[in-house]
Amino acid sequence: MKQHYPVFLIAAALALCSASCASTSFSYPGAHTIPEDVIGVSPDRTGLSPQYVEKLDEFGVTWIRSAADWRNIESQEGVWDFSGWDQYISRAEAAGKKIVMLLCYDVPWLYKDNKEHRNFTEREIGYFLKYVEQMVTRYRGRIGAYEIWNEPNGWFWYGSNRRFFALSAAAGKKIKELDPDAVVLAGSLFRVTPRFVRGMFKAGAFDNVDGISLHPYSSDAIHTVRQIDKLRKIMDEFNCAKPIWITEVGYATGGLYFSQCNLENYPEYVVKTLSGLAVRKLEHIVWYELMDEYDAGQQRNNWWAGQYFGLMYPNGDLKNGGEAFKLCSRYLPGAEYRPELPLRNNVQRTVTSLYFRKNNEHTLLLWDNAASAAAAPKTVYVSAPGTPALWRHNITGGGAEETGNEAVFRLTNEPVFLTWTTEEGFSGGAPVLSGRAPGR
Repeated sequence: MKQHYPVFLIAAALALCSASCASTSFSYPGAHTIPEDVIGVSPDRTGLSPQYVEKLDEFGVTWIRSAADWRNIESQEGVWDFSGWDQYISRAEAAGKKIVMLLCYDVPWLYKDNKEHRNFTEREIGYFLKYVEQMVTRYRGRIGAYEIWNEPNGWFWYGSNRRFFALSAAAGKKIKELDPDAVVLAGSLFRVTPRFVRGMFKAGAFDNVDGISLHPYSSDAIHTVRQIDKLRKIMDEFNCAKPIWITEVGYATGGLYFSQCNLENYPEYVVKTLSGLAVRKLEHIVWYELMDEYDAGQQRNNWWAGQYFGLMYPNGDLKNGGEAFKLCSRYLPGAEYRPELPLRNNVQRTVTSLYFRKNNEHTLLLWDNAASAAAAPKTVYVSAPGTPALWRHNITGGGAEETGNEAVFRLTNEPVFLTWTTEEGFSGGAPVLSGRAPGR
């Protein structure tokens, strides 16, 4: 859920992203199985109408995230309108989608000036908890997870940190009192700001929740995955092993925003981001968002980034990057990530290799982190025992081409997306990645 940002804030955020050194790699220690339902998306502006539900299925989406904006539900004190959400939840259930319901924002009628303040005292927290009670009681057992607020350390909370900590702690406690089986998420962090996160822990705002939610928006994929590593270090300080949910991540392909890329490079960003996050033992990854606001070439202006975050256009056409998302949602969920594979032989450290296996299906992603226009592509050799052929997928246009089970690739920034199959129960030799031709 993006809004307009002053240019000086965008510049500051860009400086923040580029300040850290390139020490984090895309790989992550420890083999583990990626959840089958790891992939989600924000389907804003769709209303879950049938044609867009079909697109969610094509993108392999299980989870959807939507805001239950308080002002739209209780427009006047004590006057509740659940009709929109009743319909939305029924459509989600019929489509087999799980909802992350965002409990958020303010109501103008609470204040003499009839404007939202988003800076709750104990008085306003009491009213907010009544709204929480209405939502949780009405939809008990039908919501996949409740998320408290949106980016309070960024743009959507106007008060002090201390007041927000009190709100979040009270809301988490209230939800669990009403429905002990509910999954509750707190944080909804816009990137990782250490002082804010530590404050949440010290105030007990994470005590009654099941997971910590994060929006790791960054200038590129490597900076995005670093946000998870940064959050985990703070969690370790408090002996917290709760799951991390990514409830927003993405890139604008136009406008002014620090988390953006040009449309040509969007497939690269999608593959690197989804795979780099998937290997980090996250509970779920919700992409922001499904659809641009306008069809290609119909955008109203060139600076508002919020209209450019989608994977497709309203007319149903895929954006550049849509096929890359489909590939990741097809091959990563349910697969076991094996960081020790492929076996690497004389491969430069700048080459990333991420290997996944699901039964007899194998996936290998390769790219060169140090590639540039001035540098020659790095040549690597892949050997995959137990299969007659590798398939190299086109992350931009779709489709795949077949190679032998030993193949050579010239690596650039753009990921090479390889898959192959072996016979059921195959336990033969491991895949090998070499910087030299076999036999040399």
